[in-house]
Amino acid sequence: MKKKRIKIFTFALIILFFLTLPLSKPSPETFNKWLANKYDTECIGDECEFKSSQEKVVHRTIDDYILINKMGIILEDEEGRRTLIEGIGIFGTFIPFTFNPGYSPLIDIYKY
Repeated sequence: MKKKRIKIFTFALIILFFLTLPLSKPSPETFNKWLANKYDTECIGDECEFKSSQEKVVHRTIDDYILINKMGIILEDEEGRRTLIEGIGIFGTFIPFTFNPGYSPLIDIYKY
């Protein structure tokens, strides 16, 4: 009887976990706040300030999956250097996925 209760409890926790994931996916506003906190990048529209230099947003990605989402941004400074920042959204926050300050679209699989 005790094993059956443990199995039911475990099964209930797994179902609860999978029910809360889609309800707690973070928004693009949360992504901008995460960028500000994690990478010191303040974005307003298509203009960003990254490490105290003005950069423009070249491309934004929002990949919405069933349980999580992935958001990314490509920034370009005045000299043409690009930076790719991506995060995985889960439980209302983001986890760093990609940070590539020497990003080059010529050798990238993320064609846009």
